[in-house]
Formats: sequence, C-alpha cells, structure tokens
Amino acid sequence: MKKFLPVLFILLTGILACEPEEEKITTSLDVKLAFSTDTVLFDTLLTERLSVTKRLRIYNPNDKAVKIHDIRLGKGRASDYSMIVNGQSGTTIKDQVLFGGDSLLILVSVEIDQQNKDLPYLVKDSITVSWGKYLANVKLVAYGQDANFVNSRLICDEVWTADRPYVIYNFALLDSLCTLTVQPGTKIYLDNGASFFVQGSLKILGDSGRHVTIRNTRFDPDYLEAPGQWGGIYFLEGSKDNEIRYADIENGEIGLRVGTPDNDEKYDLEISHTTIRHMSVAGILAFSSDVYAYNTLIHNAGGFLVGNLAGGNYKYEHCTFTNVPSFFISDDPMIQFSDNVILADDDVLVGDLSVEITNSILWGEGVNQLFVGDGGGATVVTKIQSNIIKSKEDWPDNYVSQERNYPGFKDPFTFNYQLDSLAFARDKGVNISISDDITGHLRDSKPDIGAFERIDPK
Repeated sequence: MKKFLPVLFILLTGILACEPEEEKITTSLDVKLAFSTDTVLFDTLLTERLSVTKRLRIYNPNDKAVKIHDIRLGKGRASDYSMIVNGQSGTTIKDQVLFGGDSLLILVSVEIDQQNKDLPYLVKDSITVSWGKYLANVKLVAYGQDANFVNSRLICDEVWTADRPYVIYNFALLDSLCTLTVQPGTKIYLDNGASFFVQGSLKILGDSGRHVTIRNTRFDPDYLEAPGQWGGIYFLEGSKDNEIRYADIENGEIGLRVGTPDNDEKYDLEISHTTIRHMSVAGILAFSSDVYAYNTLIHNAGGFLVGNLAGGNYKYEHCTFTNVPSFFISDDPMIQFSDNVILADDDVLVGDLSVEITNSILWGEGVNQLFVGDGGGATVVTKIQSNIIKSKEDWPDNYVSQERNYPGFKDPFTFNYQLDSLAFARDKGVNISISDDITGHLRDSKPDIGAFERIDPK
C-alpha cells in the first residue's frame, strides 16, 4: 500500500499546480474592485408596486480571485429595496469569490410602502460591499408617489383632484346618471390591460397650464412611448354630456372608444386642446355616435387615427391627424368614415353618416389617408374643406399632395407637429369660430391649418 502514496502525492501536486491563476484567491488585503456605477437610480415609482429590476456589476480587474466578505443592504430588513446576488436573495450575502478578470451581477428592485404624502418623496438606501481592507457603498435612490387606487370599482358623482394620481387596476365604471369631474393637473394611470368605462358623464377639465394626463403605470424610459399598455376609455350607450379638454392620452390600445347611439345629433362627446398618441389600435374609434373635436392632435396609431363607422355625426375643426412617423406599418387610410361596419357574426350595422372636417391636417405614410365609405346604402353627407390631405384622389376645396412633409411640420420625427416658419399650412385656413390653438394661444386673422397656430417670435 505504501508504494502507492508517492504516486498519489504526485497526482495531487499536479492537480493543485494546474489551478488557474484567476481562481487562486489573493492573500493581499490591498486589491481594488470596480463598480459599474456609484448610484442605482430608479424613476418615480407608484407605492406598493414592484419596480423594474436594475443591474449593478462588481468587476475584478486583478489576475487573482478576490473573496468578498459580505454584500449587504444598509437598512437591512427595514429596507424598501431587495437584491439578488448570484441567485441568492437576502439583505446580506456573505463569502462571494470573484475570479480574476470576472464580474459579479447584483439585481436590485424596490417596492415602496405608502407614506400618506401628496408630493413624491425620496427613498434611499445603499449596498455595502466589503473585501480586504476596503469598504464600498453604492447608493440606491428612488422617488415614491402615493396614489388613490381604483380597483374594479363603480364611480358616481366624484371629483378627482391633482393632489395625488389615480391608479386604475382592472377597470373603473362611471355609473349611469352620474358625473365624474377631473380637475386641472390630475394624473390618471391605467395598469396593464385596465380600461375606464363611462355610462354617465365624464368631465375632464384641464387648462393650458395644467393638462390632465391619462397614461400607463410604467415610468421607466422604455415605456414612455410604448403603445398598448392599457385598454381604453369606453363611452357606453346612454353616456352623454362628456367633455375632454386639455388632456394628454397616451400609450393605450384605444384612446377614446365611443358607442353612444341615440336619436339626436347633439354631440355626446366634445374634445378640445387634447393630444392622443401612441395607441396600438386607434386614437378615436366611434360607432353610430355624435363626436365633435377641435384643436386636437392624434398621432402614432396602429389601426386608425380616427375611425368613425356605422354612421353617426362627426365634426373635426383645426385638428392634426398624422402617422408620420409611426411605430406601425400600414398602407390603409388612417382616417376612415363609413355608413356601415361588419360585425363579428357577419351582420352589417348601418346608419346615416354626417362628416364635417375643416382646417385640419390628415397625413400619414400611405398614399391615401382619408376614406369615406357609403357601401351600406345609408344617407351620407360630407362637408370637407380647407384641409391638407395626403391623397392621390381629388378632394375639391382642399389641399392635396404626396410631397414629403407637405404640411410643414417642425420636426415630425421627434413628434413635434408645430409648424415650421415656411410651412405650407400657414395662413391657409378659413375663418371659423375657433379663436385659439391647441396650446391656448390666440389665432390671427389668417388662421393656420391644423391644431397649431404658428407664432413668430417678435
């Protein structure tokens, strides 16, 4: 048996001698590590909602491995933050070996408890890393925002204020014969897939200095211009006396879906000084309804900028509807009106149609952006004048072109649809009863076509 011991010793010695240099743990206390950042910063977060996960890396630029004694959250179990290190979660992770030339990934997230405050508040902590004779701190910084949470709830005769945002989960339903008044500066956030249903009267009353915001619940940069994150605002049969002014509605599936058929031509929804953008399906989708919009901008929609179908009574003045640029590819007209629509069971819904469009821009990528259909055989009445239309068809009393940026948008590729100083749309409108533009600035005696009036600096 003894004669095998020298052989075993030689084999073990050889194995140890072959250990890679980068896996040997240094005995020096004076080795440096590097960090991908000194601060992990989160965007403003709604309370009681888990954040996105942020990444922090620790780099070992040395030839040999370094043993990290511990990685800990400064506030321990009292922290709003959580971390995962090498698949281990906890407030303290000990004895991590970081090979030479390698890196260690730390995943950080935060969920903030409500503090009963109206204004956003700072939530801080740190990750402390100790090794050798060194101690490093990486700051964790987020702002929390308390909110009023509306979860599958019936609403009646309420006033929503700008003090705190309103967050809708699943759905909110404004009951019939009830009114919801939304004051200037109010923010309404709809969670993924959530929708707002209106059977009563919705009064969104922003002003030029304090718009009402209706959008998704994610605030990190990847979600700022991402369509389809919530359902839509649905005006149901029987809903009337609805008003939306100075609002920004964005990042949903359908901005406004109107289904309010009745026996009169009184507008059940009036929209002004409002922007609807980044919608995966439509900006305004209406069926057999009565809608009036002026000084309204709709851009970047997947199916329709405006789709008014199965008849109805529609009036648009000084609006800008454009899909340049667009996250979606479509050659179909993005502004469509029709006296009929084919239902899911192949039945056809037909209604008389009245369309009036004045001093508006109807623009997009396809060659024909406006379509008016009368295939249902109902009465169709149109008054379409003094508009700029992307089309190869003849639209008398309008300006028709295929020329790139014919209206003269200032910078459409950053979604800036104000008019350039040399814009064709300048001074081409006819005088109607709209005295200001989408921003609230007064129009001059020669109004510009579209939602924006060009104001030259003096």
